Amino acid sequence: MGPNFPTGCSEHASVWSEKAIKIYSSALCRPQKGAFGEVAAAFYMLACGDEMRYEQSPDLTQLSVPIEKWIGRLQQRKGADCKTSVKAGAPKPSVNFIQVCRNHLHHSLKEIQDSGLLRHWYLAGRASYAYATCEAYDIVVPLQYTLDGALHYCPMLVSVKNRVAFSPKQRQAAIEAMKKVFEGADIETGVCVLLLICLDEPFSESFSTLQFSHHTVSTVVIEVPKEEDFGATNLALCSTCGGGNESEVMVSHSELALGADYNFERLPFKKISDDDPSRLLLKEITEGYSSIASDEENIGEATTTDERSSK
Repeated sequence: MGPNFPTGCSEHASVWSEKAIKIYSSALCRPQKGAFGEVAAAFYMLACGDEMRYEQSPDLTQLSVPIEKWIGRLQQRKGADCKTSVKAGAPKPSVNFIQVCRNHLHHSLKEIQDSGLLRHWYLAGRASYAYATCEAYDIVVPLQYTLDGALHYCPMLVSVKNRVAFSPKQRQAAIEAMKKVFEGADIETGVCVLLLICLDEPFSESFSTLQFSHHTVSTVVIEVPKEEDFGATNLALCSTCGGGNESEVMVSHSELALGADYNFERLPFKKISDDDPSRLLLKEITEGYSSIASDEENIGEATTTDERSSK
């Protein structure tokens, strides 16, 4: 997604989330398992940045945005509240990515830092998804800041959790996992972002703030509001729409066709309402296969009786 919609027109961005939902729900194209949250989070971060880019420069001649205001926009905070996210007197980093690219190379964070990739990514306006088996984080975003008249680049690690609940203990563990990556890479400056999307609890009015400074690994927790402006939460849940979760039901419960005694009620994806099409499908195929199995058993018994009579 690129910066292509006017200020305040978040409904324009929601068109793209709706298109993605339609594509994913058709099962013609789907992210790898577990990646719905990553795609939705990337879309949300990009959409927030695009809106800010247009606000500060309608002709889109400036693509970078201050990180403190960007984080405020992610939290959907307004006005002066956004300005308190960065410690007074500290360097003020900026983000500059208008795309998130998949990269399957297993670059360590140290290799990314030492090779100068962060500078190239920043100038190219890109962030990168982590490789599939990376456990501590999901997205790497380059940050730029000025210190003593010189430009510096540092990584921002984003860990995306697409959950209905995420406890304080789990949040701390996720943050610590990202901080350990910095320690292992011997990188002293950076940011850890824990981005929580699709939380079941009401959106909290208390915000986590970012205290960025040189030679510090700063942390911030973003709770994406349920009623955010761009349709990202709908995108994160899109596997329950259309054919998505229905396909998972068919794949996950094919043993019913073999006459399995089936009485499980849980579905493959999160909590699903009683009238959700995938739950109704599960009920239908359960009853249908049970009927088929019963008919086959009756036929089998009848055949055995007939064979005995013939003898």
